[in-house]
Formats: sequence, C-alpha cells, structure tokens
Amino acid sequence: MNLLCATGANAQATPVRIDQQRIPDAQAPQNAYDEPANEPGVTVLDSAVLFYKEDGGRVQAIEPIVGVTVNKENGDVFSAKFTYDSLTGATPNGAAPATFEQTFVSPVGARGGDDDADGRTGASGGTIVTNPMTGQQVLEYTADANTLPLDPGFRDHRWALDLGYSTQLNSNLRASVGASVSKETDYRSFSGRAGLSQDFNNKNTTVSLGVNFEYDQSRPVFGIPDPLTEMNGLLKGPNDSKTVVSIVAGVTQVLSRNLLVQANYSYGSAKGYQTDPYKIISVVDAVSGDPLRSLYESRPRSRTRQSGYAAVKYAVGSWVSDLSFRYYDDNWGIKSITGEFSEHIPIGKRAYIEPSVRYYHQSDADFFSYFLLSDEVLPQFASADSRLDKFNAITAGLRGGVKLTNQLELYGMAEVYRQSKSGMLPQGPGAIAGQDLFAGVDAVSILTGLKYSF
Repeated sequence: MNLLCATGANAQATPVRIDQQRIPDAQAPQNAYDEPANEPGVTVLDSAVLFYKEDGGRVQAIEPIVGVTVNKENGDVFSAKFTYDSLTGATPNGAAPATFEQTFVSPVGARGGDDDADGRTGASGGTIVTNPMTGQQVLEYTADANTLPLDPGFRDHRWALDLGYSTQLNSNLRASVGASVSKETDYRSFSGRAGLSQDFNNKNTTVSLGVNFEYDQSRPVFGIPDPLTEMNGLLKGPNDSKTVVSIVAGVTQVLSRNLLVQANYSYGSAKGYQTDPYKIISVVDAVSGDPLRSLYESRPRSRTRQSGYAAVKYAVGSWVSDLSFRYYDDNWGIKSITGEFSEHIPIGKRAYIEPSVRYYHQSDADFFSYFLLSDEVLPQFASADSRLDKFNAITAGLRGGVKLTNQLELYGMAEVYRQSKSGMLPQGPGAIAGQDLFAGVDAVSILTGLKYSF
C-alpha cells in the first residue's frame, strides 16, 4: 500500500486534483510559491522520506521516495518515481476478543516464518511448534484475555515504480499516459493509464477524461484459503488475481482571477479475488458468547465503486484557501463522505505553511460482522476486517516549505489521524457483550523532503 494514503480509509477513491498553480492577486506582494509548479525547460529532482506509526504497537512504516520530472521546452513532461516501503508491527486479525487467552495458527513459512527449528520464534512473529500426532509444523501466536487479537506477523517490504508522460497535442489539447508496477512479498500490481484534457473559453475551462487499468496478483506464501473454512496450519490453494478498470471525468472552471472550482465523477469496477487471505472471523457460542473457532473470511469477487468530487480554491494575494467534498458508494454497501479544508499561508517571500483538517465517515459493508453466531447458518460472505466497519476519522495536518535558494527547496508534513466508532457496538450474547470489538486506529505520519530544480 502507499503509506502517503494510509492515514485515510481504504474505501476512499483518489480524485483528480485542482492544478497546483497559484492564483495571486496582482496588487499583493509575491511569494516564491506563487510560481507555476511546472516550468518549461526545468528538471525537478525530488526525494522524501515518510515515517508512519500506529499506536498500540501496531503497524509502522518507513517509506523513502525518489522522483524526477523533466519539463521540456515544447511542453512535454516526463516523470518517474520510485518508492520503497519497509513495514513492521501487528495488525488485528479479525477475531473477537475473549475472556481467556486465544491461540491462532498459520502454516510455517508464512510471511517469512523461520521453519528450521521447533520452538523458535518465527521471523514473522509467533512460535514454531510441531504437532506430535502429525509431525506438521505450524506457526502459533497468542492473544491475551480481554484484548483485541493482533497478528504479530505484519512484516513486509514493497517497492513501486511509476512512469508518466504528457504532451501538448495542440494549443488546447493535452494527452497523458503512464504505467506503474509494485511488488511485495505476497502481492503484485501492474497498472496503465491514459488521459486527455481539453481547454475551452480562452483556457478558463478545462474538461478532462482519464482511464486506468490494473491487474493485481495475490500470492500468500502459504496459499489462498478456502472461504469460511477453519483456520489451520496446512498449506492452502493456488494464487489468485483481480482486474480493475476505472474512469474519471472532470471539469475545472476559472470564475475569476482569484477563484477556481472543480467537479469530477469516477467509476470503477473490480473483478476477481478481493478477500484478505490473512483475515479471520470468530464463531461465538450463541449462549455464552465465547469464541469457538476462527474461520477465514469471505468477500464477493465483484465490486463497483463510484464517487463525486467538488472543490473550490480561492486566493487573496499569496493566501490560498482550498475546500473540497467527496461522496463515495459501492455495491458492497459502503458509503462515505469526506470533507477537507486547507489554508496556504505565505511566510515572508520564500516560505509557507499549510494547516489542514479532513473529516471522513463511512458506513459498514453489507457483509461486515464482528462475529458469527454458532446457532446460525454460515452466510456466503462475512468479514470482520476493521477497514469495512462503520467509523469516523479526523486528520489534522501541517505542511510547509522553504526555498533555501532559487533551485533548492526543503519541505515537510506532519499529520495526526484519529479513528472512532460510528454508531453502537452490537449487543452479543454472554461474555462477548462486555468486550471492546472496535479495532479503530490512531496514527501519526511525518514526511520530510528535498527538491532541486535546474
């Protein structure tokens, strides 16, 4: 995953953003950041490091990023970006907490487990043990009583490469293409994109259309489990994949020298394997509420998404206010709204700060459940993944930058993300009724970067 987006919820779709060119008031003092982001004949080298950390010993990541953008004199733009992620920590496995200690198992070798010696700690967390009856080695980990079960084996490395090219077909028409590839221990992703943007009305109106195709492979080292079968230490089935096709259409309108508005609509369709092979869901006793067994989750193999996005950007001198709103829904039953506001504030003539706040709310998926009851027939689909839950989230951030010279810029960002439960927790039977089932997360992100133009 891209950690630059990790502080938002996974149900969100990325909108086409308003161009970053400032709209200064001609009578106001100028700031270095009022200049257009992309100047013909200028090459920009950009490097940054992102640090992301969740509370409670959960996931943390370090993500270095290196990019280059070449702006040719004829208006052509070439771009390349390389990203590397190093992720460690623990993540909720989907099981419900209990009044007693619980033990969970994975096949040996899962996500880097050490399979050389019985009783040793695996590289992915947990302890390797041998079943005395079968001789089968498994990786075991435990969750304390009255705590949300966490899988300690979230350790991975990811690299991603993105290439882009855009060209001016004529004075009012621009075309762009791009491709990206990313690789993790157990996941591959390949995508391509193409887009057109057409200017009208003396370049005061821009209409854009983009298409993206993505092919993803899920390759767990222990294989893909059959949906809603009991968690076990046996090797599973073959790899699986999914394809995603999405389109986005938008319009940007200059209303005055100080005011821009934008609206766009996006639609996407995904088909194929969309279940998380590491997530489980508990079956609890219908009377006592105690977890009886853990089943691998099950999700539909088809998903359609659509969203609408609107934004307003208003400038007074070098001060720029940016307000946006997005509505999203999909056929899994998730609906969300996102509102965001930021204020670009110049500091002298060579620096700026940009405080921001973002609010996010989503409903839960139709098949989301904290647990299943032992006296009910198993549904076709079920997941206790917290990303499919109903929740609210607030992100407060501060960005800033300073032009050390005309060619060298130092910039940074800090964000705090807080998630909270929306609505009431279910009233389960017996002991489960007193447990905290919400797996919400609090996180911080810090980024620092250096940009050189020549």
